[in-house]
Formats: sequence, structure tokens, C-alpha cells
Amino acid sequence: MNFFSLAYTELIYRPLLNGLVFIYAVLPYQDLGLAIGILTLAVRIILHPTLVQTIRSQLAMARLAPKLREVQERFKGDKEEQARRTMELYRAEGVHPLSGCLPLLIQLPILIGLYQVFWRGITNFDPSLLYQFLPAVESFNPVSFGVFDLTGRSATLSVAAGVSQFLQSRFLPGAGAAGGGSDFSRALHWQTTYALPVIIAVISWSLPSALAFYWTVLNLLAIVQQLWIQKRLESK
Repeated sequence: MNFFSLAYTELIYRPLLNGLVFIYAVLPYQDLGLAIGILTLAVRIILHPTLVQTIRSQLAMARLAPKLREVQERFKGDKEEQARRTMELYRAEGVHPLSGCLPLLIQLPILIGLYQVFWRGITNFDPSLLYQFLPAVESFNPVSFGVFDLTGRSATLSVAAGVSQFLQSRFLPGAGAAGGGSDFSRALHWQTTYALPVIIAVISWSLPSALAFYWTVLNLLAIVQQLWIQKRLESK
């Protein structure tokens, strides 16, 4: 095991797996779906500062969109001048186009870790990865809420994952104005809003439904969090 694999396992995957085991073990009614929901909520709370920074950047870019379109139209025949004027506009408004990237880079490994925990950690977790002080859990009961077997496929949860992704993309800051930008912006907006939810629903159907359930919970929490953060930032 190389350094990066070891660091990922010890700093991300193992803590998340143990977090799921702990939540599942201490619940009065040991329900895997409820444990997944609580763990996902806990991670969203931990990542809250990075989410604030990401949404602040998205709101700033949304406010700049009309001015950026004006620059694009005014200098559409001169790409070099267009790029120079665009950077001047960013500096004048105190906005950096990449300011939202670092928070996303911080979030990504953790979201991947959650994904892997719910994919392989539920059915075949390595007992040696569990911390000694945790309550003993030999295996998870895969049936959640008495309805869904989270180790099998579920058309209902796959559709829910796709629909929740569509709703989450609609609530992104500036989503309503995204279609009026450049050709690239319009294409990206269309793919994110319409194509990505279909892709997620199809992929979810081919994987354990724990992942579809996790993705649905993640999107619903993201919508609530985005609206709350956006309201607070816009009120300042």
C-alpha cells in the first residue's frame, strides 16, 4: 500500500466507516438507512465552512454574469481583448474565478470516501479497520425502514436519486440565469440540469441501492443547506 492509499484509508475511509458503525450500533432501532442519513448530515455539518465559501463564490459569479455577457458581446471578435477585459472585471469586482475550487477539492475526497463506504463497506467491511473502542457490530441488517434492501438494486431509490439531483441543480445559485451565458455555459447548464440526473439514475440502478439512498439524502440536505446559506449571504 503506497503512501497516498494509506493516507486516504486512515484519514478518510476508516473514520467514515467507523462513524457509520458507531451510529448504527448506538441507534435504539438499528436501521442502516437512518444511520446513513445521520452520517451524511454529520459530514455536511463538518463541511459547512467550505460550502459557505463555495456558495459565496457562486453568488458572486452569478452577480457578474450580466457584465461578463456584455464583455463577451462587445469584444466577441477579439478574444485576446475579451480575456483581458474579463480579468479586469474580476479584479474590479474583487472576484476570483477559481475561488470556489479549493473548497470543492476539500469536499471531493470525503464525498468519495462516503461513496466507497456505502458501496463496499456495508456488505464486506474489514473488521481490522474498526476501532477497538467501538461497540461490536459483526454485520449490518441491509433492510432499511422495513422496505428497502440497501445491498440490492431499487428502481424507486434510483429514480429518487435522479430526481433529487435535478432539484439540487435547479437550486444552485445563478441556475436561473445560467442559460443566458456563453455557448459553453449553456451546454454545461443543460448537461448539469438534465443529463446528469439521468446518468445518476441509470448508474444507481446498477449499484447497491445504499448508494442511491445516500445520493438522495445528500442532494436533499444540499438543497436545504444551499438555500439557508444563500439567504444569509444575500441578507448581508
